[in-house]
Amino acid sequence: MWRPTVDEIEQLYERHAKHLEATHWGKFLALAPDGRYLVGDDDVAVFVEAIQQFGQGNFVLLRIGEKDVDILRQVGFATSSARYPFVEVEWEVHMTRHRDWAYADTGFEGFLTIPMLLTPLLGNPQGSIRTRMADGSVSIAGAYFGTVEIVGINEPIPARILALGNEFLLGRRVLDRYKVTFDRGQRVVVEKV
Repeated sequence: MWRPTVDEIEQLYERHAKHLEATHWGKFLALAPDGRYLVGDDDVAVFVEAIQQFGQGNFVLLRIGEKDVDILRQVGFATSSARYPFVEVEWEVHMTRHRDWAYADTGFEGFLTIPMLLTPLLGNPQGSIRTRMADGSVSIAGAYFGTVEIVGINEPIPARILALGNEFLLGRRVLDRYKVTFDRGQRVVVEKV
């Protein structure tokens, strides 16, 4: 599996993708170590296509011009969590389902992060993603394609799931689909409207 450093990704981007900034600014870019690339508007679609084209763990997902993909800032229709500010989620990678409590992080623009210590249980990541952290530093996270759903809403969402840090973070790519109320520091209410 290819585990590039931030500097290696910068050099690869400059050599093979910088020219795309004039016509594809802000689009998603899957970049392989040999310089091959895919461009698209939907990060999940580009991620899945890159797995098929370049092989699992053999590319990095970037945003053209910006480079960072994520910034870390009956059927159920509503759910409430008294474990403020956490929301119970079910997530699936490689046909294996898990249930955990995730911090509802409105500063995180992605889908879900899971603790890095789970990587041995899931196998090698399917790709790498360059991510800008809240302190401005840049990190490379292992990424998996899977699904995420909020328990009680029961609506699986195709997602990039990042192995990064030591906690579960539920991001805006999931939360923005719903009405989310942070109720006076006592509970989180999620409603499908």
